[in-house]
Amino acid sequence: QTNGDLDYLNNAVHVAEEILAEAPSDHCITADDCKNLSDLFEGRYQQKKDLDDLQAAITWAEQGPTTNHKNIDEMGCSRNLMACLLSRYQRTGELEDLREALKRMTEIQLTQENLQLSPGNSHTIPASCFNNLDKMLYRRYFRMRKLDDIQKAITFMELSVAATPVDHPDRALCLATLAMRLNTRFEQRGNLDDLQQAILHAEEAVITFPINHSSRAAVIDNLSNMLYRLYERTGILDDLQQAILRAEEAVAATPLDHRNGALYLSDLSVKLCRRSEVTGDQDDLRRAITHSEEALAACPLDFPERMRTVMNLASMLLVLFQRTGNLNDLQQAILRAEEVVAATSLDNPDHAICLGNLSMMLTRRFERTGDLDDLQRAKIRAEEVVATSSPNRPDHPMVLNNLGLILGCLFDRTGNPVHLQQAILRAQEALSALPLDHPERVNYCNKLCNMLALRYQLSGDIDDLKQAMLQTEEAVTAFPLEHPKRASAISTLSSLLRVKFSDTNDLDALQQAIMWAEEAVNAFPLDHPDRAVSMKHLGMLLNSRYEHAANPHDHERAIQCFRECVAQHSANPTERIHASTLVAFILDKDKKWADASEIRGIGVNLLARVSSRSLGRKDQQHMIKQFYTGLASDAAAAAVQAGKSASDAHPQIANEFEQLRDQLDSSNFMPSNAAEITAQGFSRRHTASLEMDKTIDRIRQLPNFERFLLPPTADELMMAVGPLHPVVLINISPIRCDAFLIQQQDITVLNLPRLHERTINVVASVMRSRSPTKDQMLDLLKWLWDVMAGPVLDQLGFREAVTTEESQWPRVCWIPTGSLCALPIHAAGYHDEVGSRTVLDRVISSYSPSIKALLYGRRNTAQRNPNRGRAYDKTVLVSMRTTPGCGGLAFAGEETKVLNNLLPSSIPRMTLHEPHKQDVLTALDGCSVFHFAGHGLSDPSDPSMSTLLLDDWQTDPLTVKDLVAMKFHQNPPLLAYLSACWTADNKDMELLNEGIHLMGACQLAGFRHVIGSLWEVSDKHCVDAAKDVYKTMIQAGMCDESVSQGLHNAVLNLR
Repeated sequence: QTNGDLDYLNNAVHVAEEILAEAPSDHCITADDCKNLSDLFEGRYQQKKDLDDLQAAITWAEQGPTTNHKNIDEMGCSRNLMACLLSRYQRTGELEDLREALKRMTEIQLTQENLQLSPGNSHTIPASCFNNLDKMLYRRYFRMRKLDDIQKAITFMELSVAATPVDHPDRALCLATLAMRLNTRFEQRGNLDDLQQAILHAEEAVITFPINHSSRAAVIDNLSNMLYRLYERTGILDDLQQAILRAEEAVAATPLDHRNGALYLSDLSVKLCRRSEVTGDQDDLRRAITHSEEALAACPLDFPERMRTVMNLASMLLVLFQRTGNLNDLQQAILRAEEVVAATSLDNPDHAICLGNLSMMLTRRFERTGDLDDLQRAKIRAEEVVATSSPNRPDHPMVLNNLGLILGCLFDRTGNPVHLQQAILRAQEALSALPLDHPERVNYCNKLCNMLALRYQLSGDIDDLKQAMLQTEEAVTAFPLEHPKRASAISTLSSLLRVKFSDTNDLDALQQAIMWAEEAVNAFPLDHPDRAVSMKHLGMLLNSRYEHAANPHDHERAIQCFRECVAQHSANPTERIHASTLVAFILDKDKKWADASEIRGIGVNLLARVSSRSLGRKDQQHMIKQFYTGLASDAAAAAVQAGKSASDAHPQIANEFEQLRDQLDSSNFMPSNAAEITAQGFSRRHTASLEMDKTIDRIRQLPNFERFLLPPTADELMMAVGPLHPVVLINISPIRCDAFLIQQQDITVLNLPRLHERTINVVASVMRSRSPTKDQMLDLLKWLWDVMAGPVLDQLGFREAVTTEESQWPRVCWIPTGSLCALPIHAAGYHDEVGSRTVLDRVISSYSPSIKALLYGRRNTAQRNPNRGRAYDKTVLVSMRTTPGCGGLAFAGEETKVLNNLLPSSIPRMTLHEPHKQDVLTALDGCSVFHFAGHGLSDPSDPSMSTLLLDDWQTDPLTVKDLVAMKFHQNPPLLAYLSACWTADNKDMELLNEGIHLMGACQLAGFRHVIGSLWEVSDKHCVDAAKDVYKTMIQAGMCDESVSQGLHNAVLNLR
């Protein structure tokens, strides 16, 4: 005990053992003997951590008298036994040891009280007894979470403080422990008195400790954390300032390489980050992140508080994302948070907090990227937290509020009113559970009001709007003028007034809405992402007032507000795209075509940021429907109206690009249901997306790759067409409709004044809703010729019919947009008269979903492996004469039989009758031609799930997604012939431009040519058509040009 030399202790144990060995058999071992021997073994255990020593200490302590003590000096063995059992519990986690230790301590306590109450007894209970009892109760509380244990622990620590003289060296430690116990009870019950008392005791402990005491810095850090909690509870900025000062004091007193140095630095960073949110001071945020990164770097991997440090850094990265809009910061925050959740055991009290933090980060990422899987994961995590949260905990209202916000986002995404009802219920529960004087109350109230406004718009219940406005006005009044969250409350009030104006035409409501919107804009820093949202909102209000009062100043200010939102690079891209669309419509009305073209161009360039590569197909389609529909067409129309012109060298990086592309395309990165959702999978997917962006940037730095994955230039477009192979892109927009004629010499624009978007939409809708009669179809084809096909072919110089004897037919590749994608341009014309007024009689037609798809297909054809072996050039013929759940196709088998006989014996073939999905996928590997005769099914809710119906389609369908995953790009097959109904159909009108159907899937998978149908087709006529197509192809040597020639001949013969 004097010099710490373990040899002395070993010798003491050895001597004691010798004495016991030599003692007579009738020698009586006293309680003192047992206590001394227990002390020796327990002392050596503390040095060597050998469990055998601890067991020996327990054995000797158990041999001493433990009951019926005549005086307090005879209880040494009981105290030793209690201490040893506590040590073994700490070592093994065995709860029985903790229970037994607590039992022994209670017995000692009762004995001491009896001795003190005995007449004439001068014994006092030492503070160490209370301390031990507190220690055991707290450990059991930490393990079992029974509030009664922490109540008793506080009682015993209060007795310990009372029993410790003011000048005793242990008094400061007793005060510090009492402060921590009161703080723990505050965390459980939320009683502010507990926290305030804890702070008073902690401050007294800091004063009482000698300056150089080893525990002083830890107590200062705890005091700092208590002051921070007080700020969170009261909102008084001075409490936060004091918390920071104390944290800085703890950091200054502790070297970074000290076991607690990193923890203190991390705690300081949290408070600096919070102050940056309150004051907007970016220096605080930068210091916070720097300190947090330094703390994590200094934290040993096995340090118990390392995960707390990691989560602190994650929270700061989230704040940084919210301030700058940099998605990479959010991604890093989520990765850190997932690391903490994975490393935190389920029975750890911090586990729920970590889950809650992760759920909000996932929600923020959903808001930025539109990834519904993120939101579903956030909901699952938040529900877990609510299920495990005690209603008495101070953070329980926050837990409820977070779940309410997530459910509100789900309503926004899905439109399901059940989600909105649940969101309002949770928000109301959170508000009810929050103390009336809590600083977050107005913020919770603000969120609830937004939800009530949504329900009002859904149901029309005026009480919802009245309640929302009343509570929002109270929230605005309650917030101090300089409070950072006041701007959000003001924005909500302005939005509610706008809703009221829209429904009642109350101009006073509009005036007030504008007043509050202007105040909200001024409350945000110039570079804050939320300022862009407020600017857009103000622009909408000013434009509404201009439409009523025609004040030119409102008009110009509205345009300026929208422009500022579009120019705010830190803002959410979806907000910027929406603002670009709003201001473009205004500029259209003003006939300012150059400005409209410029602003729409910015919106088009932002599209890649809202349809991230990391999203699943369904989310990508949702984002395109929400933001893309018509945007590019309108941009092109505005540009024309403005008079603008329509104008293997790096294998390593190429390999990186291909690997990332394959990862992002892999179905493993796109969970199909909640059960398959894993944190690891999501992290890989989003990380791969960020890495893909970086890789593309690196590729564009290479010579000759400056325009990698960028839209083709005019020169590139003209190089892609042949002398008699022009490309015609028909651009449909409410502004105007045009044909972009791309030829080898130039690109020209032909205005189509008789073609109107509204008419096309009506015609396409009629064609989809019912089967037209022959006369109706002929009228449709005549109209299509008059307004579009005829003028285009005349402009191209294809004015006469081509005789069947001529070998060189001109060819046109049509690229329709909008609803025109659903109409048969190749069949336009006057088919009930003799002459040349039909597309069929003048040119051979083909289609492409986009110019880039056309360029890509032609590049694939040029790069096709010339040494491809004959073993790979097989033809796969699939027939579905009978299909479960569908009508029979009597001629499907006949069709494949005719083709099988028609193909020369030199072409290998595989014929499959009524196969399963896996049989077809296996057969497609290495094929050159895939012919399918059967039923097709278009999925209107999710076009990527449109299906070729095989024998097992009801349980394992062959979908668009499956075909895309085949990836035949290195040796692209010649043809996919889909002799089925609806294979070129996409019933989602907002996704017509995307080519998301069975034909488009085959093209995307790598087939160089695809033949399919817009509508329902006759299986009898399909046999004749297929026979004519293949006959022409075989005669021409199965070359690329023979496909469109064969289809053209087949349609002519059918006519």
